[in-house]
Amino acid sequence: MTVSLPPSEASVLQESTTSVSTTTDGEPQSEEEKEEEVKPVEETEEDTTPRSAVIENIQNSGQEFLTMLVENVLKGSSAESKDFNIEMIPESNCAVVTFSNSKYADHFFVSSPRNGVIKKKDMKVRLLEMTSKVKAEDLPPNTSSDLIMLYFDKFAEVVDDEVTFETDQSAIITFSNPEDVQRILKEQHQIKKQPFRVLPYYESLQTALYGKDRPRLKLPEAFIENIDRTICHHLKENRKSLDSLKQAMSSHFCEMDFQSSAVKISPSRSLLNNGAQTRKLIHTWRENVLSVFLASMSKLKCTELNIQKDAWTEIQSEIQKAIVGEAVTLVPYVDEGTIAVAGLKEDLDSIEGILTGIVEKITQRIQREKGSETGEISMTPSIYSLVLRDGLEQQICDKFPEINITYHVHSQKLTFYGLKHEVLETKNEILQAVLNLIRKPIELHQSVLDFLHKKDLEEITRNLFFNKGFNVALEADGRRVLLVGKTHNALNVGEKQLQTSLGHLSFNVEDPSVLGRSDWHDLVSRIKDNVTNVTVQTTVNQVVVSGFEDYINDVEQELYNFVQENSQFEKTLKSHKTVVKFIKDHKKQDWFEEVKGKVNVDFKDEHIVVSGSRLHVSECVPLFEDLLRSAHHCTLKIVKPGAKKFFKEKELMCGAFAKTNMNCLVQLLDERDHPHDTVQSRAIKAIYEHKSREGMEITVNKADMCSFVVDAVVGACKETLILDGGLAKALSDAAGPELQDACNKIVRQRKLATGDAVLLDAGGGRLRCKHVILAIGPHYNSSNPQESVKLLKKVVKKSLNLADQESFQSLAIPAISSGVFGFPLDLCADTIVRAIKEFCDFVEEDNTLRKIYLVDNNEKTVQALEAAVKKVYGVSALSHSMASGSSTNSQQQNQKQASSSPSQHSIATHFQGTSQSFQTKEGLTITLMKGNIEDTTMDIVVNTLSSDLNLTVGAISNALLKAAGPQLQVLLNQQVRGSANNGAVFETAGANLKNKLVFHAVVPHWNQGQANEQKVLEDVMDKCLGLAEQRQQSSIVFSAIGTGNLGFPKPMVVCTMLDSAFKFSSKRASKHVKEVVFVLHPKDTQTIQVITKSGIHETTVGKVTLQVLNGDITAEKTDVIVNSSNKDFTAKSGVSKAILDKAGPNVETECQQLGAQTNSGLIMTQAGNLQCKKIIHIAAHSDAVRIQKHVRKALEMCVKEKFTSIAFPAIGTGQAGLSPGQVADSMMDGMLDMIRKNPQSTLKLIRLVVFQAQMLPEFLKSMQYRETGPPKQEPSTWSKIKTYAASVKSFFTGSWEKEIKQHGGKDFVIEGVQVDPVFFSICGPSQAEVDKTKRFLEDTINDEQVFQSITDTAILNFSDKDQQRIQDLQSTIDVTIRLEYKAHKDSAEIPGEATLIVQGLSRDVLKATQEIQDMLKAAKEDEIQKREMELTSELVDWQYEQGGQYKSFDQRTNFELEKALSTAAADVRITVQGQTYQIERVQNPGMWKNYQNNKSVMEKKNGHQNNEKKLFHGTTAAYGNGTYFALNASYSANGTYSVPNAQGQKHMYLCRVLTGDYTKGVGGMIVPPAKNTNCDLYDTVVDNPNAPTIFVVFRDDNAYPEYLITFT
Repeated sequence: MTVSLPPSEASVLQESTTSVSTTTDGEPQSEEEKEEEVKPVEETEEDTTPRSAVIENIQNSGQEFLTMLVENVLKGSSAESKDFNIEMIPESNCAVVTFSNSKYADHFFVSSPRNGVIKKKDMKVRLLEMTSKVKAEDLPPNTSSDLIMLYFDKFAEVVDDEVTFETDQSAIITFSNPEDVQRILKEQHQIKKQPFRVLPYYESLQTALYGKDRPRLKLPEAFIENIDRTICHHLKENRKSLDSLKQAMSSHFCEMDFQSSAVKISPSRSLLNNGAQTRKLIHTWRENVLSVFLASMSKLKCTELNIQKDAWTEIQSEIQKAIVGEAVTLVPYVDEGTIAVAGLKEDLDSIEGILTGIVEKITQRIQREKGSETGEISMTPSIYSLVLRDGLEQQICDKFPEINITYHVHSQKLTFYGLKHEVLETKNEILQAVLNLIRKPIELHQSVLDFLHKKDLEEITRNLFFNKGFNVALEADGRRVLLVGKTHNALNVGEKQLQTSLGHLSFNVEDPSVLGRSDWHDLVSRIKDNVTNVTVQTTVNQVVVSGFEDYINDVEQELYNFVQENSQFEKTLKSHKTVVKFIKDHKKQDWFEEVKGKVNVDFKDEHIVVSGSRLHVSECVPLFEDLLRSAHHCTLKIVKPGAKKFFKEKELMCGAFAKTNMNCLVQLLDERDHPHDTVQSRAIKAIYEHKSREGMEITVNKADMCSFVVDAVVGACKETLILDGGLAKALSDAAGPELQDACNKIVRQRKLATGDAVLLDAGGGRLRCKHVILAIGPHYNSSNPQESVKLLKKVVKKSLNLADQESFQSLAIPAISSGVFGFPLDLCADTIVRAIKEFCDFVEEDNTLRKIYLVDNNEKTVQALEAAVKKVYGVSALSHSMASGSSTNSQQQNQKQASSSPSQHSIATHFQGTSQSFQTKEGLTITLMKGNIEDTTMDIVVNTLSSDLNLTVGAISNALLKAAGPQLQVLLNQQVRGSANNGAVFETAGANLKNKLVFHAVVPHWNQGQANEQKVLEDVMDKCLGLAEQRQQSSIVFSAIGTGNLGFPKPMVVCTMLDSAFKFSSKRASKHVKEVVFVLHPKDTQTIQVITKSGIHETTVGKVTLQVLNGDITAEKTDVIVNSSNKDFTAKSGVSKAILDKAGPNVETECQQLGAQTNSGLIMTQAGNLQCKKIIHIAAHSDAVRIQKHVRKALEMCVKEKFTSIAFPAIGTGQAGLSPGQVADSMMDGMLDMIRKNPQSTLKLIRLVVFQAQMLPEFLKSMQYRETGPPKQEPSTWSKIKTYAASVKSFFTGSWEKEIKQHGGKDFVIEGVQVDPVFFSICGPSQAEVDKTKRFLEDTINDEQVFQSITDTAILNFSDKDQQRIQDLQSTIDVTIRLEYKAHKDSAEIPGEATLIVQGLSRDVLKATQEIQDMLKAAKEDEIQKREMELTSELVDWQYEQGGQYKSFDQRTNFELEKALSTAAADVRITVQGQTYQIERVQNPGMWKNYQNNKSVMEKKNGHQNNEKKLFHGTTAAYGNGTYFALNASYSANGTYSVPNAQGQKHMYLCRVLTGDYTKGVGGMIVPPAKNTNCDLYDTVVDNPNAPTIFVVFRDDNAYPEYLITFT
């Protein structure tokens, strides 16, 4: 550091600044001390020693740092922090320290060189010189230097011309004597009455000192300068021009930001760091920067060129070419029609003339060309080459030199540009040449043609023909490829060239899955990319390589090798899923090591899938076949209460025991795996059912939709398909996450709206249906209900349509939109049912749906749906309620049918839905179902085929082949070689079918019965059924054999097959086959109609068979057909029209002739074209008696002519207007009358043919009535009693004492609720081990069974509620409760012994027993109370008054009142005519004593004892101002007088009242009037002295409230 002493100055500036003080020891003082003002020390004018020092090179040091530095330098002196202040001058990188006296300044100046900090930071310290200059700031505007000199001359001598303006309002003034400066600074200054301040100015600092008020330097404001938009664009794109501008501006402390057509210029921070020049630079910055910027911009130039619209593209392109290499920028302004070019002025000047010339030249040429026109012809490059390159183009150019002919390969168009006549003539010549070309189709293999279609024919034409000198080309024509040339010879040469150059190779693929492998696709893709001269085509089982001969061999060989190396083979073995799991887990040691590394083995439910290479699969499959054959399997059925629950709890223990000790696997079968008959037995009963005329069943069910067994269920949901509430959530929970995943996938693919419906698979969860239809129902809009109804109908119909499209036969629909969607329940139900009806009416019979279930588990919703069905469809004979108990259940129907003679007719009426079953009396279930035979799951499926054994021929065999796979044909071919005889049956495995075995039956074509075809059909049925029994299979399924391409008559097939099934049922010795199923395709409506329309119900009366059926009477073949006509026998409507139209005009003429003659209402004519012998015409009447008479006469006429059979229609149900029931009864009575009177007649058969199916039940009912008597109303019981002594019963809801009387004092048993059977699937290594496991399970479950007997006569006193509770216990606790009654041996009048036997698991039995004991206790108490009530009623009779008469209470109320009285109960509650009353006894001894005293006084005063009445209190004032009482309770109970409280309760008192002597009262009385001249007053006043009903008492103690009655 260097220190230099300047010349001494006269004085140092005294400044008023805030000092930063320090303590003497260098420690900082308090904040209060820091804020103290430093008062400057006054010095004399003679004191000229410097008091300020300058610290230079402070290097951004802060105020606090410098303060501490000064304190450090001054230590050892007496100076304190208040003795100096510091003014920072950052722009000069220095600070000025001013001391209170010069001594301190000298000390600081001398000591500072020795300070380590000053040395380290290279600071310099010098004393501040005395100044002769001041700076005047805030001068008035426009103040001149002369004025300033004049102003300051009055203070001191100003040096001439030493007034310098820094700014308009600041100036620096120099005085001759520096000492004058101090005096001037002390003065207050103003010019033009405007104050301004004066500051000392130091030349060495180039600034004035401000002290604490020193202003901070600020950057000047940025400014925006507009520039030409094109020049701006040029600067952004041209780096050279921009750098030149930046270089020019760089020395002026600025930054530039270019915008669209302006530039923003901002000062840089470095402007503040220019020392003494900083303030000046800041002041002049904008002016300097703007000047430099404008000077730089003046070197740039922009030129705009106006362009015509039609010349724009060409001119722009040419200008762009012209400016290539030039440092200019082109900017097109299309909307303005200009192109602007910008750059340096010298660069633009050099090319401006060139650009202008380009614009002018092109514009002029385009204007000239407007007089010309263009023509074009579309043609391929090859046709262009054939037509024009052969000299034609040159000829045209020679003829029209100015014409421009151009061929555009890209667009394949030939264009001409020239004068109009030149273009037209040229075009005609070229078109004629094209028409003269010869085209010939190519005869090549289809795969080669496909190759040509996929490739570029132009490229092939060049390579094959043009490059080799052949003037022919290839051309595509739809699916054909043509050779095109000028001569036939050229075409022949071209065809030979194609045949030798192109070809194809193919090979078959045994494993189609190899073609789906990713590496196969990679190989094909690689060949496609690398070998462009071939194409590879694949079908299901073939690969074809087509293309150039030079390449196809190598490609085909490579593909063939890949297929051979990677072909996979899969074999599926089917068995019971328990057997499959047994082999998987229990037999793993037998197969795992053998197959490891060779094949993949997948165990899927009922299948074992072995996959891998064909060689390894063929080696491993026999191993699994042996394991399957060696496994023994059975299903164990246990019917014990609690068995299922017990096994689930002990499943691990039981399974482990069976595995360890018997090496067996035990599985509990769920409901889906139960045998077929058990599922049917638990069918949900319908609440209401309606069957339409077309056979459609609409039922209302109260059930859980998630457990409903149908093809599909409908669930309502939102547009988002988020299943988070209501039925939708329940379906999702039951189906599992797969259902929501499927919904999410649909939503991602498309947007759904209200009214839409989507179909999804039900998945593998717990749903009992196969599919789920999610319906997006509407929210109810009360302001527009019609739109809501419209949308609800739409979504219901969409759901039905989806079900029909998928050939569903059953569908369950809930009350869509009735929940949170806000649809009123009744309107919702009505809308849904109407939508169903409209849909069914529209599609009529072209609809696969046979059953529509309306399902809900809410009672109110079910009732609304039932009401809607009744309202929309009406209540007819075919509609019936299932809840009333009037309809016969399916089990009773089956029992009744089984007891009669079986025939195909007896089950036809059951075939109305997807699947209906009937059981023969021998126990064989015969099921008729609609569906696809390849989807059935019965043990055996019967296939029909012709003698060539080709499974691809015939609908049934082809369907089975597709489902089973090609292995089925292989298996069949192994059974027989060559053709087979008709009637033969061959057995194979099921391959990939769900059936275990396939019976292949060879059936001939129908030849009108001449080749005994029906006998062949019977033999096939017998063989298949017999073979199924031999194989010990439980179920077999047939199609309608021969009804397809083989041409068998459908009625004959139906009859033959059903008769064979019944014959098999009755004659077989063993009973392995449990079910025979006949499956019909849903579209096979004719066969279905044969079955459904052939329902014949018959009975025998004497020797005559009486039949009732639904059908067409004109098709009858009986000896006689009866016609229902009018009295003239000319009716041409209804059945008469049908008969006469089919019989022909001769019969109609005969009717007219006989009708004109005298007759008894019946005539007989010839049969005409009908198949009968005679027609009897009856004049129908609206009189049922006349109909009965005519029927009898018709039968007598038939007997007289010795006919054996006759067919009647439903006479009188048409225009006669009689109900079907009346007609049925009359006709049946007429038939029975005739049969009884003529028991030995020739008549053997009477058929009653009903055309309208809805009438059939009435005729059946009438026939059954005459068979068995009137139908009996079923009692409301738990089960119908069939026998008396020692018979088995079920619980019923009636009284058990009544049952005892019904049985005439005999023993009887009422069984408990039937226990659902539990099924166990057992698989083991041997039958002995399986049997041992069965015994183990049976013994284990039986050991857990406990029997608890409860014998008590009170059991017979159980109420209906108790009996219902016992029934509920059996289902809730899982026990059975059996009632045994042993009659008294001596007398039927004496009650016998009743015992309840509870069976189940011990804990369940204990719980049920305890509850029954509680019920017995309550029953005994009820019995005791009953006897007490009877005794009380004989002794006491409580009554109540009603309508002027007293009526007795019932026994219970009578007993309760008497009991309350005798026990002095505080209150009692009774019910009278449905109204409940609570009577509370009021007990107040003091009030009672006063009342009795008053009574004694009144009796003495009045001289009699008739002074007291019991009255009711609760009236208003009308006869005086006393307390009112009423004689009748009804008066006081009125709401006007007994006002209800908040709970709706009323209160009324029954009081003892001293009425005494009374007279008529008058309103306003405050005391009774006098009754004599002695001024004795009456005791009370009344409304009517002769018959008083209202009494007014004027003394409170003349009434005593005895009872408080509370009622509602």
